[in-house]
Amino acid sequence: MAAPRKPQDRKPAQTPAGTEAPGFEFEHHGETFTLASADTITSGFARKNRKLSPDDQLYTLLEELADDDALAAIDSMRKPEFEVFQRAFFAHSGIELGE
Repeated sequence: MAAPRKPQDRKPAQTPAGTEAPGFEFEHHGETFTLASADTITSGFARKNRKLSPDDQLYTLLEELADDDALAAIDSMRKPEFEVFQRAFFAHSGIELGE
């Protein structure tokens, strides 16, 4: 019989230093902001949010990856600027929009 699992057995594996994917940088009103890499999102996060609408999924993802300053910058974007940001973020993250 296998030994019972311990809490530390459930912790995600640590990423070796220097192998982290680069975050997504964007400029807004002359300031540069960085979102954490979408590679940091776990399959559990995706599973928990899979039934949300596409808009809710996007904003939940942004809230997960952005710090308060980056989120405030995103919130202040007008629609055309946000669309450019969104396309660049998707391209950087390897996210493809459905047809």
